[in-house]
Amino acid sequence: MSHATEPDLIINGIRVDARLLEARPIRRCAPDDCQSYCCTGGVYVSVEHAADLLAHQHLIQPHLPPERRDPALWFDGTAEPDDDHPAGGMVTGTRVLPDPSHPVGEGCVFLRPDRLCALQAAGLAAGLHPWRFKPFYCALHPLVYVEKRVVLSEASEMYLEGGSCNRPAPGRPIPLYELFDAELTLALGEAGYAELRALAAARRGD
Repeated sequence: MSHATEPDLIINGIRVDARLLEARPIRRCAPDDCQSYCCTGGVYVSVEHAADLLAHQHLIQPHLPPERRDPALWFDGTAEPDDDHPAGGMVTGTRVLPDPSHPVGEGCVFLRPDRLCALQAAGLAAGLHPWRFKPFYCALHPLVYVEKRVVLSEASEMYLEGGSCNRPAPGRPIPLYELFDAELTLALGEAGYAELRALAAARRGD
């Protein structure tokens, strides 16, 4: 049953695309396939998050190539308001640097040559949650949070250029809210995700 024309679900004041209740035969991102295409343009982080990364630079630097370990290279030096960011307030962008080996020729300063995120690697190595240092928008991907709405992006420039993260998967279709359980928990909180699961179960008649 398609939910394409159904109204958004409202959970914790956040709109959730009803299509995330659909089951589809797709799988999670595979950096080996797309070479971390989504990291091409960097990402906006709250200024508080940027300060937190700088405060923990000693944990992050070992996971970057030597030429990218200088914290002065990490952010673009701008700050602008972004009321839509979950943290609110001001945001700054991670710096984008040339990378001839990347399909687009450039990438986020925290994207390593092995196409893994140095921030996620740092969290894992420190025994912390993998997303402890990772920016919200990056951890949420391939879900997108825009105007307090969570949706599976399928029509962005990245997808049109072949950087799709929604690859076909063998086997039975899986509900998208189950496939992206961690991402939706990040966006909605544990109680919000439990509410989403309950709504899905009610629709199935469980």
